[in-house]
Amino acid sequence: MTALDLGLIRKTASGRTSQDRPATFPLDRMTALQLAKRTVIFNVDAASIASLIDAAREDIPGLTSNKIVQAVANHNPDTFWAIARRDHFDIASPKGEGFLAVLPLTQEGMRRLFDGRLDTRNPDIPFVARQAERPAGIYVWAIHAKGSIAAAIPLVLQKYSSPLYQGVNIYSRTVTKEGRRLAGLLGFSPGAHYGGVIAPHLQMLDRSHEVPAKVPQQDSITIRVVRSMEEMARVIAIRSAVYVGEQHCPFEEEFDGNDFSATHLICHKGREPVGCMRIRYFADFAKLERLAVRGESRNVGLASQMVDAAIELCRKKGYRVLYTHAQKRLVNFWEQRGFTRMPDAREFAFSDYDYVELKLETEKHPQSITLGDDPYVLIRPEGQWEVPGILELSAARGTSISPSAGWSL
Repeated sequence: MTALDLGLIRKTASGRTSQDRPATFPLDRMTALQLAKRTVIFNVDAASIASLIDAAREDIPGLTSNKIVQAVANHNPDTFWAIARRDHFDIASPKGEGFLAVLPLTQEGMRRLFDGRLDTRNPDIPFVARQAERPAGIYVWAIHAKGSIAAAIPLVLQKYSSPLYQGVNIYSRTVTKEGRRLAGLLGFSPGAHYGGVIAPHLQMLDRSHEVPAKVPQQDSITIRVVRSMEEMARVIAIRSAVYVGEQHCPFEEEFDGNDFSATHLICHKGREPVGCMRIRYFADFAKLERLAVRGESRNVGLASQMVDAAIELCRKKGYRVLYTHAQKRLVNFWEQRGFTRMPDAREFAFSDYDYVELKLETEKHPQSITLGDDPYVLIRPEGQWEVPGILELSAARGTSISPSAGWSL
């Protein structure tokens, strides 16, 4: 693939190019909210990458082979993002209408980019950082974004604002007037530098002033509520390894139809997902279940920490009675967390293990959620009731009385 031309010519129905008239949705006139409403960005499989690259060949001369792009994306999925208009997007059959591809480069990769030794048409994989590796710089490899979907480019670049990428400069190479204009709107400046070397032919989005967020240490433990499909996929992987793989639980019994009516907790050790737990809510009690810790991370207290976190979450939601089905061999573990056998505890079996009913009765949490709380508190993300959420920030836009706005509950 040739080095990116941010000013990719976008042909109109009349045959004119985007340099002949202003873009339909100028980036400098759009808010982040408008961009989010109109476009979707997502990862795609190898076949979809090939389809998007093939579609771009009419507009970008000299594109590299599909195989090379697929190899880079396989090495680091964060290198290729498909773009689609929201009103054209089908989650059951996601298809991109354009894409943005980057090369997150290692230190040696950046040195080679600046001295001309990096072959951007066929970059050596060792010079491309892995998904969990902090790169030395991010090179915008190619963009194919016709018409309105060009508005998604800033959203894709926001993908590189996570703690792993924060403070890492982004580099590009533009060859047209429109490209330079677009680069300017995105915050790129002419001329680039790295390690004391100047590259006048490159543009740079300087993010060195950003203070990188604290990256989790290798052994640090974090437990949080699952809020994305990516995190849910990690939960499924952990439970598959523990229950299906180790305990030989049939798949349809482990994934029993309750996962989308529950809250899930995920535990990370550093960046590695190592444990998970599920919580389901009933009228006057909450049930803790599906506690799983990967084999290599056991016997260091992670299960106890997850149970404690689940108890705290339930108490903040107003629950004072917690209930669980404990394997008989693990009753002692639950008793150490304050659970006791119910007076009339029933013993039963499922998925080849014996279970018994346990219960924990707790004191009311001093900050438990009630109907008297601020309405904005009640719509904040689960478990983050003390932090202002996106919906209360939206209040600054005011209200709409459009009769065609639809209903929202």
